[in-house]
Amino acid sequence: MNRKRLLIIIGIVAAVVVLVVLFDTLLANHRPAITSLEAEANRVLPSESCQIACTATDADGDELSYNWSASGGGINGEGATVTWTAPNSVGSYDVTVAVTDGRGGEVMKKVTIEVRTNRSPTIASLIADAAWTLPSGSLNVTCTASDPDGDELSYEWSTSGGNISGTGAAVSWSAPQEVGTYNVTVVVTDSYGSLDTRTLPTSVVTGQPPIIAELRITADHCYLKKYSAGYYVGQGKIYDIECIVSDTGIELFYEWSCDDGEISEDGSMITWIAPDKYIPSTTVTVVVSDIAGNMASENLVLKVVSCSACTFGSCTG
Repeated sequence: MNRKRLLIIIGIVAAVVVLVVLFDTLLANHRPAITSLEAEANRVLPSESCQIACTATDADGDELSYNWSASGGGINGEGATVTWTAPNSVGSYDVTVAVTDGRGGEVMKKVTIEVRTNRSPTIASLIADAAWTLPSGSLNVTCTASDPDGDELSYEWSTSGGNISGTGAAVSWSAPQEVGTYNVTVVVTDSYGSLDTRTLPTSVVTGQPPIIAELRITADHCYLKKYSAGYYVGQGKIYDIECIVSDTGIELFYEWSCDDGEISEDGSMITWIAPDKYIPSTTVTVVVSDIAGNMASENLVLKVVSCSACTFGSCTG
């Protein structure tokens, strides 16, 4: 073999090697990449559904396939977005997606979703900066509420008279021109639809109204327990409620009402019979007026529960 032929062979071999390397480079497969895997919510109720979306790319431009699986619950749909339905049991569940490119490239990722029952928000207080106002006057009203799950809360306000301005936990109530007692009501709702509500009676008067010092509740049994917003009371039990007014030296009139249960007697002290069923929040309200028509009002918040040891301890009376 002469030198010229050898050089030709070497050149051919080198060209083949270059072509092989180039061909391999052009045809080499790259795995897909998942850029995001997001659930519509990171916490859902039992049997509730939420969407899960996967965003993936492929450097080779290959068509991608999505294979979904879950450690619990069910998956509906196909492709990059599916709907996951939670099981009835509370707990943490993984939803996994495997993205393939049809040429052996695969990547996987999972998202964890918590399934648990929702707990309602609780209104601790609903107060105004004064007990009364003149006709066309105004009061600042503030609601203090919390949610045991840490959910975001929304506030919906309404009134039986006058107008409300503002949003959120604190608003301003503008009184009407007519004297009387008016209710300002707030409904506090969490992001899952559970709610608590509270009503604040307000007085519109032309002069100093009677001053209600206290609404005192007592019972001749042990099914009575104070909590932050009011009192736990037992289903079907009987209670005495007294309206204590600072001494005015003039004749006063008492008008009582209740959302639930029954009221008997009148005057400054009544007997209230709790309803024979669970009620998470109910109120007994009194309106006290003098002979000039000036009025003050107050309510007592009550939670009607079963007469069990979980609420009243070792109570057996």
